[in-house]
Amino acid sequence: MVYNSKMKEAIKAGGCNTAGDAAGALNAAVEAAVASAVARCGSNGRKTIRSHDIGSGSSDSGMVVASRVKEAFKGHNCNTGGDAMGAMNALAESAVHEAVARAKANNRKTVRASDF
Repeated sequence: MVYNSKMKEAIKAGGCNTAGDAAGALNAAVEAAVASAVARCGSNGRKTIRSHDIGSGSSDSGMVVASRVKEAFKGHNCNTGGDAMGAMNALAESAVHEAVARAKANNRKTVRASDF
């Protein structure tokens, strides 16, 4: 659900390298966010996922593959609101920034799956 090249660019911009297992961990984080958003939307009696179901913030980084996220929402019989993808991109960016910070805090220059 995440463009690996965009993830690697963001990690490199943070001054770190990317381990081979990092993309899978970020994908898992995005999949967990999708499941959480679907649950929150359903608990509110709606069928449209909006940004506040995902989290705060908005980004146009394009780190998340929109068609795959929308497909995942559709698989749960939910629609995608116009602001949902911006929030999903912001969530992915935040996860990358936190992973870079964790790697640096552990005196490493490589972001691994365990950092997500």
